[in-house]
Amino acid sequence: MTSSDQNQKMSEFISHYVQNAPQFMWFLGAGTSRTAGMPTASDITWDLKRRYYCLQENQDIRSHDLNNKAVKDRIQRYLDSQGFPALWSAEEYSFYFELIFGKDYAAQQKYLVSKLSPQNISLNIGHRALAALIDLGLTRMVFTTNFDEVLEVAFSNVAEKSLTAYHLEGSYAALEALNRENFPIYCKLHGDFRYQSIKNLSGDLRDNDKQIEKCFLAASNRYGMVVSGYSGRDKNVMAMFHSALEQSNPFPQGLYWTTTSFSAVSDHVRDLVAYALDKNVRAEIIETGTFDIMLSKIWRQVPSRSDKLDARVRTAEAKPVCIPRSQIGIKHPILRMNALQICEIPETCGSIEFKPALNFNELNEIKRSSRPNAIITCAEKTLFWGSSEEVSKLFATDRIKSISSYPLCEIIRSKPYSTFLHSFIENALSEALCYDKPLMLRKKGRFYFAVVDHEKIDDPRLDALKKAVGFGNASSTIVGNIPGRANTLWAEALEMKVERRDEKWWLLIEPDIWVSPLSERKEVVDFLGYKRSKRYNVQAFNILNAWIELLCGFVGHGEKTIFATCYGNTDYPAQFSVNTRTAYSRRRGASG
Repeated sequence: MTSSDQNQKMSEFISHYVQNAPQFMWFLGAGTSRTAGMPTASDITWDLKRRYYCLQENQDIRSHDLNNKAVKDRIQRYLDSQGFPALWSAEEYSFYFELIFGKDYAAQQKYLVSKLSPQNISLNIGHRALAALIDLGLTRMVFTTNFDEVLEVAFSNVAEKSLTAYHLEGSYAALEALNRENFPIYCKLHGDFRYQSIKNLSGDLRDNDKQIEKCFLAASNRYGMVVSGYSGRDKNVMAMFHSALEQSNPFPQGLYWTTTSFSAVSDHVRDLVAYALDKNVRAEIIETGTFDIMLSKIWRQVPSRSDKLDARVRTAEAKPVCIPRSQIGIKHPILRMNALQICEIPETCGSIEFKPALNFNELNEIKRSSRPNAIITCAEKTLFWGSSEEVSKLFATDRIKSISSYPLCEIIRSKPYSTFLHSFIENALSEALCYDKPLMLRKKGRFYFAVVDHEKIDDPRLDALKKAVGFGNASSTIVGNIPGRANTLWAEALEMKVERRDEKWWLLIEPDIWVSPLSERKEVVDFLGYKRSKRYNVQAFNILNAWIELLCGFVGHGEKTIFATCYGNTDYPAQFSVNTRTAYSRRRGASG
């Protein structure tokens, strides 16, 4: 499936969901809580493995950092030698829980309290948006396999109310609440870690509380379902979905299984969706990016949200999209600027802690030699956007102490004019805008350039630029060989840089000509001067429009924004919102 097809399916899903939101319920897995700092089953499994290994081998647990691949390999070799379940097998989680705690629920609860404490929660926009949908009555029911308090904390922050979960200690009331339409209803299938009956082990999971299952099945005949962050690992949960599909009117608004990547979808999930289609249920696997990206996009399409609630959901810089013109002066000239407002920047990124600390020069050398598929910077902390797994491969395994989520908004508040922060944001935004375009991202000095790709010159998205650089209605070339210089190429390009003015972020764009190889640029000054010599006001205006249309899809009139994302299918994506109308200026005091 092409990127455009995926975007189309995503748009259709969001449109359908927003139009029918009160008729949809949600099913959340561990993947939705990981971005809030909560561990997944895999994280907990590895921690239990480490505890067992260090206890049996009399090792210092603090010196066994699970972010170090060599440490994990050593632990796994030992466990394999004991005949324990194979790595990534379905039995691992339950096996190691029972190995450490047996049937001691009190010890299990104490362990989970430390791992899932609300003090460890770092809320992102996904849970805040879902909490707001609940507060608006647009989401009435949520089921989850998680037993953390992320959604409760989000609801308290956004709605300033309490959200009570139906768990295994009070499951009998869930079906009664549904029948009485006493919404919202939030059900934890595997229990709540604050209570005794946590259904966390395989034997327990096979005997899920029948009352909550009855509530799920009854709701499945009334509502559609959106699944997010759930792998389909638990056989009893998947059996519950199959039971729902065997009813007379399952999921009347559809069953949507969302994922960060199609490649991550298990066969169990694919089989379930195929079975749903056989039952004439509208069922699809939708590649939506992360839980935060999906809910952010949904929230923007909700017309009934208030400014007050919107501000609590979008805690980053929430500014009106429309850029007002200055009221100073009423006559010409009105000058069009080459700046687009960046309305939203990513709230979080990844952070790596090294031992010993990584310095800027060392990072630059690693980046030059390895060309990482990620954006990494180093100042007081080492920050990145992209896959934590790919980033960790760049460094010696014994150097990485930990990898975690970092609230970028803290740096912005404390150091809004930081040079390294500007460069970090500039790099990500440039990559996001060039993604899936007939462009190459290049760098000259400290500035980034979008350069027309010679090999994609027939892409129809370049037609507006070809016409803009031509004369009259005739199109012109936008790439070529420089006359008289063998193997020296030129191409239309756009310089991009980020600046901060009046507490707002701006993307400054300036059309240019790129020369390849770059070392030849000084030798072709006359050629560059000739190419740019007759680009007066009207043509310069059209060229700027063509570049905005190429990067953003359209040229706006003040109220429209586009969303640009890079590394969208990783655990640390970077998403921006950019206004597609340039800023304008009038001459001061031009009143007579």
